[in-house]
Amino acid sequence: MKRMICIVMFAASVHAETPEQFFDLANQAYQQGMFAEAIEKYEMILQSGLVSGELYYNLGNAYYKAGNIGKAILNYERARRMLPNDDDVLHNLQLVNLMIADRIEPLPRVFLWDWWDGITSWFSMNGITWTMYGVFLLTLVAGAAFMLAPTYALRRAAFIGVMVGVILFVGMLSVFLGKLGDLQRSDIAIVTADVATLKNSPDPKSTDAFVLHSGVKVFITDKVKGWLKVRLADGKVAWIEQNTCEVI
Repeated sequence: MKRMICIVMFAASVHAETPEQFFDLANQAYQQGMFAEAIEKYEMILQSGLVSGELYYNLGNAYYKAGNIGKAILNYERARRMLPNDDDVLHNLQLVNLMIADRIEPLPRVFLWDWWDGITSWFSMNGITWTMYGVFLLTLVAGAAFMLAPTYALRRAAFIGVMVGVILFVGMLSVFLGKLGDLQRSDIAIVTADVATLKNSPDPKSTDAFVLHSGVKVFITDKVKGWLKVRLADGKVAWIEQNTCEVI
């Protein structure tokens, strides 16, 4: 179990307890094997508007112990967005993904997309923000050195430093915007129902397309009242009832 790094304002007092105490109660319930109670408390903290990678991780653990694979994957995925390099999150997510009943082979991708995903997933938002800030300061220092350097050789070296700094800053800015876009994405969902029958059109009377089980990741491409048009990693497309899945 992890402790939350930071617990801030809690919207209204819950049973007259502080946020830290309430979180501790949830952890105690988990440690005592009362996973349903732990889930309830973690979810109440989330409903108050407080979020963190550690909270999602603990909630994922509680759902996993309760046998709810879909909800466990959902919360591990949310934790991974906020803690992309956390070994515990990555290990548990990999472990629980092995328990999904459906084996879906993803379509091959251009290696550049995998390379880009690897870069953006390596940084956390805090990490990339501080890296950008550091590069920006170094670029300013190089710029000042260029303006004040007494010799041509020093000005030339400072100019090269400025150019390198600008290139790095632009690269870091691209990664930052990519991370920000990932955090704000609302087109990826996890099937949370035990079994979901997908249809060829957004109508319960439509013909069945295929069946998915809890934990499968789907990509949302369209919405109609009560239905989502989704694409799987292998390219299959169908309609799923909105209440059978949840956006990461």
